[in-house]
Amino acid sequence: MKVKDLMEPITSWLTPDMPLREAIQIMRSTKRGHGLSVNGIVVLNGAMNLAGIVSTKDIMRIIIPSHMYFDDHHDHISWESIRQEKTRIIQSMTVRRIMTEDVRTIAAEETLLRCADILLTEQIRRLPVTRSDGKVVGVIYLRDVYNALTQLLIN
Repeated sequence: MKVKDLMEPITSWLTPDMPLREAIQIMRSTKRGHGLSVNGIVVLNGAMNLAGIVSTKDIMRIIIPSHMYFDDHHDHISWESIRQEKTRIIQSMTVRRIMTEDVRTIAAEETLLRCADILLTEQIRRLPVTRSDGKVVGVIYLRDVYNALTQLLIN
């Protein structure tokens, strides 16, 4: 089985200069085959080349104050106390500020076993899939690779 057989085709993407607020709206409305919103989405430049990737974790790092990561006592902090500031930040910040630029990709013609090896070795959950000219044509997800490989085992 090849990566192209299991990947989800690109239907939505972000751009580097897109406001983060718009990016969040796109991510929330972009659904995978199972009906749930995506947890990561590619960032394409004006020439439709891969510029980066944004995950829900990247966005959560902006929303949740960094001092809360290590503070066990959050009782004194309310969402209302930080909501206005975070709303202002996501309206002025662009995707470029939070996207991961050095993105690992995989060729559409690559095998599923090679894909699984990359996902596990590099501890990533999704890979943009490229065709021979380097253009992004889809995304392959760890969950889908797991489902396909384990289905082959039990059948």
